[in-house]
Amino acid sequence: MANSTGRMSLTTFFLLSCTSMAAAFSPSTYTTQSRHVTASTALKVESSSSPPSPFSLVGPSQDLLTLFNDQVTKEFSASQFYLSASIWFDSCDWEGMASYMLAESEEERGHALQFIEFANKRNIPIKLQGLDVPTSTWESPEDVWRDILELERANTSSLLKVAEAANQCQDYAVLAFLNPFHMEQVNAESTISTIIAKVADENKTPGLLRQLDHELGLEAGQEAGIN
Repeated sequence: MANSTGRMSLTTFFLLSCTSMAAAFSPSTYTTQSRHVTASTALKVESSSSPPSPFSLVGPSQDLLTLFNDQVTKEFSASQFYLSASIWFDSCDWEGMASYMLAESEEERGHALQFIEFANKRNIPIKLQGLDVPTSTWESPEDVWRDILELERANTSSLLKVAEAANQCQDYAVLAFLNPFHMEQVNAESTISTIIAKVADENKTPGLLRQLDHELGLEAGQEAGIN
């Protein structure tokens, strides 16, 4: 009787062990475990996502990226316009004004390169665009200077749009980068307005235009020496 009971106990233990092993390796168990693993992995991926940019609380917007790229084109276009004006002045024997325009052309090109350098540091995509052919003929020096003033005003407006887009997405690095350009625009518009007033007085004061031409040539030479 004891042997029979012992055999029954062993048989019962063996059956229970097989049942437990079958349950452990059943598809439902694997499904449940895989769900736990997937959820755990998802949490790890989410927690390891890259932190926000230290230069912007929300990152540059698409509007800012587009306007920033367009500004590069505008700076190169301004450089071309000044170069065209320099060629015209030189052809009319206004050597001082020709030198002044050439210096401004190089400065505008330098601005474009500054934008590109900043964009590369911030991983802002830049795609160079085609440039419009600038005006090449004018009736008088005053006409050239008035076109230059309109060019600078348009550039001022464009820079303000870039700043507004940067402000909206709280990109403070772009705002800081733009500050010196805003001040340059204030000075440029003021200087050109003063030059136009002097050019317009040529009819009242003969010889004033030649004197202005000489002064602008000296100024261009001094700036070239500094750079």
